Amino acid sequence: MKERNTSSTLKRILVSCASQAKEYESCVAKKVPQVEQDMCLKEFLALKSCMQKLRGRV
Repeated sequence: MKERNTSSTLKRILVSCASQAKEYESCVAKKVPQVEQDMCLKEFLALKSCMQKLRGRV
């Protein structure tokens, strides 16, 4: 039962944070192959924040 709850929670988070995930993905894709640490930090932090807010509501 826990696996199903985890799966539905992850799905809800991914759907709710889709725009932030898309922005992060676009930023990283523009930089390939010159990927460097923290190059898309602003976008990553927005995605992380969205995910953490939703996780807190579980």
